Amino acid sequence: MNFRITMQFPQDGALARDIVTINPHFSGDNAAALLDALSTNLIAWPGTATATHTLKAYDADHAKPNYPIAIKEHIDTTPGNDRPREIALCLSYFVTFNRPSYRGRLYLPSRWITGVPGQRPSAGQITEALSFGSTVLSKNLPTGHRWIVWSAKLKQNMGPVGNIWVDDEWDTVRSRGLRPTARQTAVVP
Repeated sequence: MNFRITMQFPQDGALARDIVTINPHFSGDNAAALLDALSTNLIAWPGTATATHTLKAYDADHAKPNYPIAIKEHIDTTPGNDRPREIALCLSYFVTFNRPSYRGRLYLPSRWITGVPGQRPSAGQITEALSFGSTVLSKNLPTGHRWIVWSAKLKQNMGPVGNIWVDDEWDTVRSRGLRPTARQTAVVP
């Protein structure tokens, strides 16, 4: 079975608009065991160790409406954020070919990465983002479960992730931004 996992992390409050979501895909046969393993990995990874998270598993092959087949919640702290929420590092991945339908991306919030975002991410920050893929998404999974590339266009599992990379440029995820709370105006003479 192919699973789409929704990983949700509240950032500054409990409102739905304050939740950062990433959606990796996995193959396997036990959604609940997979979510337990992923939650354990998130708690062990420094960037998300104390973060409240909710994981939901969906059947990736199922047509809409599609409801979760397993849910796992971990309640800890809901961190304040001293950075713009739109800033992220892109964890890119592919199966055996780096071409459309065989690759994917996950945008990891800069809040999860140690250090202040400079003009470019440091080598250490890039290494941290890579470790999310090589540990949280790949290690200690139940037997027979793998992180995969899911092709939305072809609606099929393209195979297990074989390669990951993070480049030296910050990315912007506009949908994660805050909503305006005030406005200043001025009259042009």
